Amino acid sequence: MRRFAGITTIGVLLVALLSGCWLLPVSRTDTCVDWVRFETMQQRFDHAGAVLVGTALKRDGEVQTYGYQANVHVVEVEQVLKGSLGEGPVRIASMPVTCGASYPDGDPLDAGGRQLLFLTQQNGEWFTMTPDQGAAPFPAGTPLPFTTG
Repeated sequence: MRRFAGITTIGVLLVALLSGCWLLPVSRTDTCVDWVRFETMQQRFDHAGAVLVGTALKRDGEVQTYGYQANVHVVEVEQVLKGSLGEGPVRIASMPVTCGASYPDGDPLDAGGRQLLFLTQQNGEWFTMTPDQGAAPFPAGTPLPFTTG
């Protein structure tokens, strides 16, 4: 009888300990994207789903991608160089850096001014193609750094 009581006690303790694991908060594992690095602006243009010249006007909410919040901006489109985007201002999400903070060096679309935007589409939303190479300053009068044809 003592043996049965001992086994029962051990069984109850094991069940309690194992069920306690499910009661603990589950830690989030970061999704770490290995971003492509383009050596030239021509490669950025060639790989983008859409390319435009535009100016980010304001933030307009957030969307999720790769488990991170991405800032969405309203962008005034000056010229579409590749792809098909609607006329007028468009919503573009700034691709976040993964494996940590979304924008450790700041959101590139917050930089202001005229920019070249290299875009990709995910779930019906336009995103900058990569966190570091999706937007580039493009002051008026600057020649295009790639060929469109």
